Amino acid sequence: MALTKWKERERQQRQNDIIDAARKLLADRDFDQVSMDEIAGQIGLGKSTLYLYFKNKESLYFAIVLRGIRIWAEMVKKEVKKGNTGLEKFKLYGKANRDFSNKYPDYFRLLYSPTSIRKQFDMDKMSSSEEFQEVRELFKEIMSIGIDFIQKGIEEGEIRPDVDPTEATILLSVIYNGKVNMGDWAKELLENRGIDDEKFSKDIGDLFIHMIVKDTD
Repeated sequence: MALTKWKERERQQRQNDIIDAARKLLADRDFDQVSMDEIAGQIGLGKSTLYLYFKNKESLYFAIVLRGIRIWAEMVKKEVKKGNTGLEKFKLYGKANRDFSNKYPDYFRLLYSPTSIRKQFDMDKMSSSEEFQEVRELFKEIMSIGIDFIQKGIEEGEIRPDVDPTEATILLSVIYNGKVNMGDWAKELLENRGIDDEKFSKDIGDLFIHMIVKDTD
């Protein structure tokens, strides 16, 4: 029994090492520019050994994304507990999104990978993957949390009744994705104005909240 547990821990550690290596390589490069040979070489494995852990590069990709989205979901659930009203909880929801995109920009990029990359996948095969299914369900869960809090804020009279909760929540997510993938030219413009990454992230959240809050005048 002890030997079995040791082997399982060893296998899990090797799997984590593979995910870490692939995450680093994919952080700043396109999916098709990173090969399984290169990933295997990063951790001193043969490519054939790599396939004992992940049947293909697509499966490895979704294992990386799954790890990231689990972190994201946990950050959101922990943060929103600090609020009481729908609006308070949605502000905290936005903060958790902002914190995740700032702390784990590579996970955020991979989660919102360009359509051109996803077209390289055999999505019929991936749709049956456990990793793919969990990623999809967790993404829906994260979005549903934001949607529910906007709806609660509308019912409590703090958020404008003409705001569509689903549309607003998806828009906020897309905005932070756009920030993570922002071009150098945009970063340079912000720097010239003395606006660092932390201030820009906060200002995005404040502006978004201003857009949806009900005018009390």
